[in-house]
Amino acid sequence: MGDFVKKLKTLKTEVEAEVPNHPSIEMGDVICEHFAISKPEEKTVNNPTRASNKENITEKERNKRRKSEKEKALGVKKKQKKPCGFCGEKTNLHTKTTCPKNPNARRMPKPKVS
Repeated sequence: MGDFVKKLKTLKTEVEAEVPNHPSIEMGDVICEHFAISKPEEKTVNNPTRASNKENITEKERNKRRKSEKEKALGVKKKQKKPCGFCGEKTNLHTKTTCPKNPNARRMPKPKVS
């Protein structure tokens, strides 16, 4: 058994002497060789600073939870209806300044939410 171990050790040293040492291959080097591209020296593209899944928000709204369109519509529906100062109709869709019956209305009324 001792002779067998000695022969294995000598074979190992002979193989190591015949085969040159290869540099270690990293994953990045393998990818560069496969796709025939090289890694750039400096970064040209940076990660985005902040991501948003909904529309743009202002600084004031940043700390609040953003509501979906469905929640906004339900909130409008729950609001107490107040009488219009011009025609007296109880609604949340227009006021005295936006009343469609008022000839001197300054603005157009809000569209109806279904």
